Amino acid sequence: MIDPRINRVYTESMIYFDMDGVLAKYDLSGYTGECPEFKKLGAHYFARLEADEVALDVFRTMYREIPGSVMVLTSVSLERDIRNEQTFDKIQWLLKNFPDFDFGAHFLSSSTEKRNLISNIRGMSLTKRDILVDDWNANLYAWANNGGTAVKYLNGLNSKDSWPGEYLDGTDFSSKCLAKLRKIWFDLASA
Repeated sequence: MIDPRINRVYTESMIYFDMDGVLAKYDLSGYTGECPEFKKLGAHYFARLEADEVALDVFRTMYREIPGSVMVLTSVSLERDIRNEQTFDKIQWLLKNFPDFDFGAHFLSSSTEKRNLISNIRGMSLTKRDILVDDWNANLYAWANNGGTAVKYLNGLNSKDSWPGEYLDGTDFSSKCLAKLRKIWFDLASA
């Protein structure tokens, strides 16, 4: 458990968790074909995804340990109608899998690069204390190249060989991933 006496770090550091391929298991079949299911209006693709119990356990624990410093940062379509459906479905998924989650304060969906959204909201570039847990290298590289700390989530479909930085291995026990993320958090927050 993170020491609650270190209150100053709570407002100075943030951990952002991706949903697809991290909190929710990545389903390749939903992204294939001429009109992939995740882009079909009315399919409610994201509402039906299976939870990645390791990542979800790490997320829930960190969310409770460092209130206000853990958020969901997820990508949605640029197309308005499907973007609204995807956002709603992802909120519903979170409420189903983590009923205590305050999506009003801790959920961000983005149709632009994640790094741009956070930089625009904060009015400044990312810092090393902005941690992104994501499975997609394009997001990770963009985040790291903009000053943030990128942590790859290995979900069984990707490998540590594809990423030169920190990673959490979803095939490990959640306690091992949690210990590693706590260390990353504490080292950065204490620097």
